[in-house]
Amino acid sequence: MYTKESEEHQFSFTHDWFVVPEVDENHELIKIAKAIDWVSVSEKLSRFYCADNGRPAKPSRAKVGLLILKHLYRYSDAELVDLIKRDIYAQYLCDVSLKEAKNFINSSTLSKFRKQIGVEGIKLIEQEVFKSLQRTKLLKGRRLVCDTTVVPSDIAYPTDVSLLNKVRQKAVQYLDTARQFGAKTFRTYKRTARRVFITYQKIRHHTTQSRRRVQRKLLQFSRRNINQLKEAMDTIAADTHKIAGNTKDKFIKEVQPFLDTASAILAQQKDVYHGLPVKERIVSVHKPHIRPMVRGKYPVEVEFGPKVLFNLKNKCLFLESLNFANVSDANLLGPAIDAYKERFGTYPSQLSTDRGFWSKENYRLAEEKNISKIAIENKGKSSYLAHKPFRERMRRFRCSIEAKISLAKRKYGLDRIRYHIAGGEEMWIRLGLMAMNLKTATAYG
Repeated sequence: MYTKESEEHQFSFTHDWFVVPEVDENHELIKIAKAIDWVSVSEKLSRFYCADNGRPAKPSRAKVGLLILKHLYRYSDAELVDLIKRDIYAQYLCDVSLKEAKNFINSSTLSKFRKQIGVEGIKLIEQEVFKSLQRTKLLKGRRLVCDTTVVPSDIAYPTDVSLLNKVRQKAVQYLDTARQFGAKTFRTYKRTARRVFITYQKIRHHTTQSRRRVQRKLLQFSRRNINQLKEAMDTIAADTHKIAGNTKDKFIKEVQPFLDTASAILAQQKDVYHGLPVKERIVSVHKPHIRPMVRGKYPVEVEFGPKVLFNLKNKCLFLESLNFANVSDANLLGPAIDAYKERFGTYPSQLSTDRGFWSKENYRLAEEKNISKIAIENKGKSSYLAHKPFRERMRRFRCSIEAKISLAKRKYGLDRIRYHIAGGEEMWIRLGLMAMNLKTATAYG
């Protein structure tokens, strides 16, 4: 039966809208809110703020709660602002009333918060989350399972031509800004260079000769623009005219790292053009610390991002190390065992890893740590684990970390790092694992 809309829009205090809503105590956000000691989190993060000066900051619980929501549901900062306005469970987690939620926070506040606390602050939050995991008794046992993977950074797949074009584009942008600070106008050939690059991009298949021809042209355009930018910066630095707000100093401080990176890229690309080997090759203008990781795995043989070491304790995954160099897995077993000892206070009694960690030195190291069951698949046709009674059981434990890493990449954002601030790679991974472990803890208890 059709229900007609009421013409009475004046709500009384007996209307359902004014009744205090009842929340489901079994909801995961309610459990997370009750599991974390928010007072301790606030006290630890207070070191990043001035105690008696400046505008009062938003409560730490609200900002940390929003970060957990961001990685738990893979929301953007703008979507989090909308979520806190309409979702009562998000308001409960962040301790924000319905009245406050209307204009409570701006998306830029979260960005500033991440920059302010950095990796150190994220580790402090992680410590409190670890205490909440210990209270659930989810971390019982002394079994260590470790593995490595590459978490891709948010960069486009690099090619020699596209990298040179990005250097040229950025240099031209800085040259346009430099004119505002008194630098002379240069002939940049930006239209000609852009036409060369676009023509190259429109062709699906290239011969080696055509690719080298475009590479040589863009190398010349980029070198000219970088030299022009260096001359402009020398002119600006020599000018004693004071500009309000120290904007000139900020501009010089911003351009100098780019000039260092661009000069290194041009030198490397010149060697690439002449067929010379290049070590520590730069693949991104904006993230020069990223290196190509040749893994040789299907479906992507080369990945671009940090190589991370994970330890799995029952159903919880922890980040133990992060490297931007392609470190051999065999060199990471010792740090994995030491990190387990530091985190849990004792060495493991069981160890299971794949054959990438195998070496005789690692096996002796595990024996020295009094690990009774060591299941590291050795390289070669014959396995020393062939007649061990615990081999299959430990192999199943080892497979569980593969499933957990896959879950982290599919559901919690470890398929691509989205933070672009200093230390953003480690912050993104730690927050993603934190959200996943809290989700696991709420399902467990």
